[in-house]
Amino acid sequence: MTWGLSAPRRQVDNGLSTLTERQRAVLRYVARGLADHEIALVLSLSQENVATEVAAILRTLNLRDRVHAVVFAHETGVIKTPLPVPR
Repeated sequence: MTWGLSAPRRQVDNGLSTLTERQRAVLRYVARGLADHEIALVLSLSQENVATEVAAILRTLNLRDRVHAVVFAHETGVIKTPLPVPR
């Protein structure tokens, strides 16, 4: 497996289809660096519900922690961050 910006997008079933729509929304906000209380405000959930969803995402996708969730989100195209254009 390769890591980093040059890593190819995962073409196989990456587990995203097993997540609920709410979990995919939470994952997008986690990948953007929001804390549980910030995600709770945006999605009108309790902070406890967000923490439960994050734990379920990590368990379902077999990820160790939030950092791995961020990497996963970027590598699978859950969110797309534009890269700076070299000058």
